[in-house]
Amino acid sequence: MSYNQPGPYGGQPQQPGPYGQPGPYGQQPPQAPQPGYGYPQQAPPGQPQPGYGYPQQPPQGVPPQQTQPYGQQPPYGVPQPPAPGGGGKKAGLIIGAVAVVAAIAVGAYFVIGGGGSGGSDIADDGAHKLTAPATIVDGQYKKGDKTETDTLTENDIKDAESWGVQNPKDVSAAYSAGSGLTSKQLMFAGVYGTIDDPEKVVDAMFAQMKKEAEKDADSGSKLLGSPKEFTPSGFENGIMKCQEIESKESGQTITMPFCIWGDHSTLTYVLSYDMAALAAGKSTSMEDAADLTAKVRKDVRVKA
Repeated sequence: MSYNQPGPYGGQPQQPGPYGQPGPYGQQPPQAPQPGYGYPQQAPPGQPQPGYGYPQQPPQGVPPQQTQPYGQQPPYGVPQPPAPGGGGKKAGLIIGAVAVVAAIAVGAYFVIGGGGSGGSDIADDGAHKLTAPATIVDGQYKKGDKTETDTLTENDIKDAESWGVQNPKDVSAAYSAGSGLTSKQLMFAGVYGTIDDPEKVVDAMFAQMKKEAEKDADSGSKLLGSPKEFTPSGFENGIMKCQEIESKESGQTITMPFCIWGDHSTLTYVLSYDMAALAAGKSTSMEDAADLTAKVRKDVRVKA
């Protein structure tokens, strides 16, 4: 995405991110409110424009697009948090939590450092790359209108190489199943290249995410517990860890898991959520999130 290119909401050209590239949250959508840090308030009458890659109308209370949570601009193309229709403040809170996870995840990508050849017992199954097929998970999830690929700047590449990803390239996309408050949403973002020590890079990324999350204790969001390792059915030749994030606003609380996998070719985070379950106060288990992440990996990771 070029420096002077209008954002996906058709707004003004984006400001550059810390690596010379604008973040996908860097622009303001039409009619969006001006809430406080990272979380939505009720929107004025009138519907905003659709969010990234989704045909349905976003809910009232879409999170602000001017200020990135924790002050981070995503260093390369990460999809906008999906914007399912309806739901008022509850849906807005969900999207706000998605924005926070995306922010701290991409904020960790290029500052984790030191992912060199420290040794790893993860089998190397050969060179792979990331793709964004039209559908994933047995055709249940359909891709939005836009996929971000090859958006790394020269500085991004140097940073990625410094912590152990050689010849890095990036891919990200958002997917949905169903519509409105019965929809299921999924987004992934990652890099691929050559990775000497996948587990070290995954651990370092979680550690940096925790550091980013703790920068603002008053944000209403926090990471819960510690990352847990999972090996779901069909997942091999890699390392996967998941963690939960809790978000609060106006007396409402939601919790959602996200997972990161690493192998000798790819490093990717996956965030998914079920609107109906969250609206009912239920959270996806980390086990289910890990199972879904393994299915996503199977579909988006292919032989190079």
